[in-house]
Amino acid sequence: MQSSPGSQEATSAGGPAALNALAALAIALALHISSGMYDDRALALAGLGVAAAVIAAVWRKRGAASGSPLPAQAILGAGAAAGLATHLVANPTFYGDQSKLLGFRWLAVVSLVILSAYLCVHLRPSLIRARFFLLLACFVLMGIAVIRASPQPWMDVWIVQQKAPAALLRGANPYSVSYPNIYGNLSQQFYAPQVVAGNRLLGYPYPPLAILAALPGVALLGDARYSMLALMALASWMLARAFPTSSTAELAGLFVLFQPRTFFVLEQAWVEPVMLASFALVLFALRRPLVAGLGLGLLLVSKQYSPYLAVPLAFALPARDRLRSLVVAAMVAAAMMLPFVLWDWRGFFRGVIQMQIWQPFRPDSLSVASLATRLGWAHIPAWVGPVAGVVGLVALLRPGIRIAQACSIAAASFALVLVSYKQSSANFWWLCGALSCLAAGAEAGTTETATSDEAASVMLPPADHSSADVDKRRSP
Repeated sequence: MQSSPGSQEATSAGGPAALNALAALAIALALHISSGMYDDRALALAGLGVAAAVIAAVWRKRGAASGSPLPAQAILGAGAAAGLATHLVANPTFYGDQSKLLGFRWLAVVSLVILSAYLCVHLRPSLIRARFFLLLACFVLMGIAVIRASPQPWMDVWIVQQKAPAALLRGANPYSVSYPNIYGNLSQQFYAPQVVAGNRLLGYPYPPLAILAALPGVALLGDARYSMLALMALASWMLARAFPTSSTAELAGLFVLFQPRTFFVLEQAWVEPVMLASFALVLFALRRPLVAGLGLGLLLVSKQYSPYLAVPLAFALPARDRLRSLVVAAMVAAAMMLPFVLWDWRGFFRGVIQMQIWQPFRPDSLSVASLATRLGWAHIPAWVGPVAGVVGLVALLRPGIRIAQACSIAAASFALVLVSYKQSSANFWWLCGALSCLAAGAEAGTTETATSDEAASVMLPPADHSSADVDKRRSP
């Protein structure tokens, strides 16, 4: 893979970066096989991804030896290319009209051609700068094609993500209104009986940022998924800009966008892109305490399991600015939550807290809990996954970690949650793979940037000290 101008990719912590890239690739293949539903082969691949993510995090904690970034680049680039290739023959959606995806497939071909520019050893600097942005543009156009091909997916998340911002726009509290229950007699498979009344769902299940993030898409373009599409592209761009001389970071961002089931996540209107963009904002603004605190605060109010992602980032904040960033994060989180809590605290508590606790076990989820049920083993309690994630955080965290370690710990701890969780579906696994990509890009990107800076300093001409020496000799 060819690097950006001025970068000499001689060294990086290639081992952990390559392991994180492998983890992302294994999870992406699992999702390609099963779309996040139970499948023996998919579970084996997901287990491989979890193991690779955990080993990478442990390796970083123990001190990783330097190596070439090329393995991580090769895995990420090949994964992005394979994802694009699957879009030529496979359905990127569940409910999309295939006759409306011809343009989508041509854009996949164009993207493959542009992606091949990362293989070029000698490329004009202008083309090196342009290739990533051209691929971002292709992704956005492909996302628009998916939304238009699947305008009304049979998905409860899409329903509530459409209705909640609409309620807010007309002055109603999204946590106080009810929503259509599209599943009818199948409701007991998806919802607890406490939140269903006939054909209505009694609660909005996400924290406030999910509503506010969907609001521009609903208000301006009539579909919340346009907001999710923009956030996906923004997250990839922020990862690349966080390490501006790193082609590895660019490839990591492109892998997130072009892996086989990213457009499926978009079609279903899942809100994980909100979390990913908030996480990437902290990476992008790590040295700017106010903006980093903003990103951390947004992450905290994006979804209920955000602490698995936010705590490692808090440990990675620069020590001199950490308190300021944490104060900003707390203020942002309070400003986002309190208005809705004060508006209707019962509705808020029912939707954000109780609905999650009451959610039934999904036997079709991609987890060991589903495997145990199918084999007739003892039922794995719902608390095992979350506790495993906490144990991972405690075991892997330490003061003063680097940002790549934070990404790796977030990926590993979240993977430990998912491997035995009661509802490990495609959106959760997609985010876990994306976190592994961020860890690979941040690890190699940090070293590539440092190597580039060192190379630039070597190329600078020596300073002319002759005048200063004369002045020194003249002074008494």
